Amino acid sequence: MAGLNLINRIIELQRMAASSLNQAMAKCQLFNDFTTEEIQLILQASTVRKLSAGEVLIDYGCSNDTLYLLVEGKISIVLEKDGTQISIPIEVGECLGEMSLVLGLPTSAYARAEQASRVLCISESSFWSHIAMTQKGVRNLMSIMAGRLRRSNHSLMKELEDQLKYQHLQKEIANAGKIQASIVPDGDKLLLNRPAVDAYALINQARVVGGDFYDALMLDDENLYIAIGDVSGKGMPAALLMMRTFTSLRLLAGNNPGFRQVIPSVNRMLANNNDNMMFVTIFAGVLHLRTGVLRFVNGGHNPPYISLNRGDFQLMDLPGGTLVGIDPDAEFPISELQLHPGDALVLYTDGITEAMNAERKMFGTSHLGRVLNRRPHASMKDLVQFLEQEVENFVGNAPQHDDFTVLGLQYRGPSK
Repeated sequence: MAGLNLINRIIELQRMAASSLNQAMAKCQLFNDFTTEEIQLILQASTVRKLSAGEVLIDYGCSNDTLYLLVEGKISIVLEKDGTQISIPIEVGECLGEMSLVLGLPTSAYARAEQASRVLCISESSFWSHIAMTQKGVRNLMSIMAGRLRRSNHSLMKELEDQLKYQHLQKEIANAGKIQASIVPDGDKLLLNRPAVDAYALINQARVVGGDFYDALMLDDENLYIAIGDVSGKGMPAALLMMRTFTSLRLLAGNNPGFRQVIPSVNRMLANNNDNMMFVTIFAGVLHLRTGVLRFVNGGHNPPYISLNRGDFQLMDLPGGTLVGIDPDAEFPISELQLHPGDALVLYTDGITEAMNAERKMFGTSHLGRVLNRRPHASMKDLVQFLEQEVENFVGNAPQHDDFTVLGLQYRGPSK
């Protein structure tokens, strides 16, 4: 039976190859620079699905293990909230489902066939083996996602201008904030099954959507990727750039275990067509859990606080570094730090140090250090939550003008 299914699959693919499939491949940005042999290898492991008009291909809030390529017809990605729909068209040769596949999160919208359509279904294993693990595949995928985010922003604003009143706009922005929050890992559940580290993080947004982010992700059994970032500007533009930066960092970190090319690649991508001169500050690196070696890059971000040999937290002596996204040719040297069991890092954004009270006095970097040292030997969760409370007490009833984000990480040593 398995052999018969395989034969039928190949026959179906061969039948399509002379017409619509070839046309789709010719238009498909995902396969730019792929050889005919590489494409055929992907096709042989894929299936074709036919959709009738109105049929849902991807449902909202569901797990997804497939990358879809539109071969024939027309599909729309639809965001829906409180009866208002925002539709983003997908044309022949474009793919969809890549965001949920890459991030491993439930889908944030649904995809519906607008007319009779056919899609090529590329399995998760084939996606990671033949596309995402190649440099050209990562480059093509980042370009597709960047274009999709730009089109999403354009479609969102057009629909809002045409359809929504002010109060509906607020509801849609709130929904965007939930989508944005869903891509950042839960700070209370970071690395729960990794005894080599203790980690906790939080984001306190000044608006429904914002430009701060953090990340902590195991790249394999021994390498832990961590990052914190702050996008210039406010509101939706900052939120879109934040999501673009976040997903690009994840993709590149997974394909560059040495981490040397990660920030330079993100910088070049963001600097292209950056007419608004927006930028990102980033501190990111990879911690090797067995040896305790942290390889990191500082792209114009606030230097972290570090506690070595279970001593007081001290501000790391780092150059400020270059802002990410301004100069495509900027250099981002990589540094190394040897951590020992008990050593801890606290990464933060300037929303902490620039938090202002009613007297317009800032919280300050020195104050931050003093607060951290009032909680010696605390867990990362206790330390970060204590810092959050101290900032809130300091600010009082004064309005919050900027997001603030904190990521605490303690290295406990390799697992026995």
